[in-house]
Amino acid sequence: MSILKNAVDSIALGLEDYETSIADERRIISCTRNIYAGILLLFKHKLSSLSDPNTDEALIKERVNPKVVDNKILWVGKGKKTVDYQNIKDRFESLSINVDWNRINKINDYRNNIEHYFSTSRHEAVQGWISDSFIIIRDFISEQLKEDPKDLLGSDSWTTLVAVHEVYEREKADCTSSLETLGFFSETILDAFVSYSCKECGSDLIYPDELNKEAIESQFVCKACDVTYSYEEIVSPAIEDHYYAETYLAMKDGGDSPIADCPFCGGAYLYEEKICAECGESAVHECELCGNDIPPEELSEDSLCGCCSHIMSKND
Repeated sequence: MSILKNAVDSIALGLEDYETSIADERRIISCTRNIYAGILLLFKHKLSSLSDPNTDEALIKERVNPKVVDNKILWVGKGKKTVDYQNIKDRFESLSINVDWNRINKINDYRNNIEHYFSTSRHEAVQGWISDSFIIIRDFISEQLKEDPKDLLGSDSWTTLVAVHEVYEREKADCTSSLETLGFFSETILDAFVSYSCKECGSDLIYPDELNKEAIESQFVCKACDVTYSYEEIVSPAIEDHYYAETYLAMKDGGDSPIADCPFCGGAYLYEEKICAECGESAVHECELCGNDIPPEELSEDSLCGCCSHIMSKND
């Protein structure tokens, strides 16, 4: 059986699992496994199709060794073990095969979290994940495989994918519109709430229980599993998720982190915007003694940088 046939079958099985998960929520895990496996198989099919016929599908093999074939040195695949997620990403980037890795990372994270971390898994919670999968599958088949997605996947699978995507997009638009009626300390915090995912089930369909209020006074409900959160329970984790990449790069390569611990409440402080996402307080960013900018890790309730504060404490 070809890799492409396996990919199509895996996606079809995943969608069947999704439809039966209405009655049996245990099928959600197999749904995510099968659709994710189908996506990776589509990627492997692309790499296989680009491999030289004399290299034993080198581009999908984890190990490759040099071999002389017809007086030419070729890199030939060795063994049966094929490339994993990171290998595929590396080879796609090397071959200039463009896919939306941010969306794929979300799919991969959800697939991992639903097996290990989420305490509940409902049919509605997986809709956003399938919607992201739909976009990846549709675009990859049409742009990279140069085929019609509906023809390749079959009418039943295609219809289910489109339907789930459209339902999710309507639900997400409703949740976003509701959040936009609230008063947030900044647009960044609103964006973080829009992209926040429920820690119980993984759905990002979060909406306020009342409209046209201050966000800090609001309660927030997950449309998929009905769990209710306070503003304080969501805001700091949401900001940390929103700035995850920037914070990671700051730790890895140096430089200031975009968020810090608020000196007033301990919540997530937006350094560039000079405001705490949790309590709305603003710290002094310029040292009143030396005039230098106070770095994120030295923000405090007073107006001194760490160096000047240390000097002043020694003089007391």
